[in-house]
Amino acid sequence: MKGLSTTLSLALVLSLASITAAFAQESVTFDELSASTHPLQNGKTGISFIAALDLNDIPIVFNYHWERSDGAKSAQKTIKVNNKSESPYKLVENWAVGPGVDVAGLWARVYVNSGNAHLVSDPIRVSSAGAPASAGAPVPAAVPANTAHPAYLHALSDMRMARALLWGWNIPAAASQKQDAIRQIEEAIREINNAAISDGKNINDHPSFDATLDNRNRLVQAHELLNKAYADIDEKETNKADLALRSKALGHISKAREDLAEARKIQKWL
Repeated sequence: MKGLSTTLSLALVLSLASITAAFAQESVTFDELSASTHPLQNGKTGISFIAALDLNDIPIVFNYHWERSDGAKSAQKTIKVNNKSESPYKLVENWAVGPGVDVAGLWARVYVNSGNAHLVSDPIRVSSAGAPASAGAPVPAAVPANTAHPAYLHALSDMRMARALLWGWNIPAAASQKQDAIRQIEEAIREINNAAISDGKNINDHPSFDATLDNRNRLVQAHELLNKAYADIDEKETNKADLALRSKALGHISKAREDLAEARKIQKWL
């Protein structure tokens, strides 16, 4: 009887725990998802994705991040809400796209976590908010990326190959340099994609390469590819609107090159 009583008590505890978890999962819910567009300078279009959250258990702490259709992922942010008047709580993701880009196919989704609640929104599409802000006015014809920005496209190709080479490189003594170089490369790719300059590939695309390459050759070749990418983007830019883009991309590539130079010194692969 004692064993049966213990078993029943344990079952009751587990049942109560399940019920508690179920209620905890309702602490945050989506109230409304929407998107809107608005014109920006230089012919660009701004997109605002909005997710309104119902906060059903205040005070509450939750974190969230956004992911977009171009592969970009925002930094995770943590929010604490103490006042019921702040519910619904709005999360906003802003995106600027270049002239001639068809915004109707773009989307973003948001990931929200609070305790046992793990929410992922449906893709929030621009088309769900109605016609783009430029509707009714003639849309400039899109200039093919391969003719508008050939240097950036060459750089994207070299950076993707450099990243692929680094993923397969495993030298513990320089692991932190490798990881930071990969992060800087990905940030440079995002900066270029955010300006609507794309080679049509997902940001996570990894090109194939000679798998027989040893670690030294992977590192050296990745470093050389970043040097080429830097040189391509560092060409004289005639479009003033792209000066900020070039500066940011060059900054990330420069940091990645410094990481790989340091890794080569550590390994004495000069």
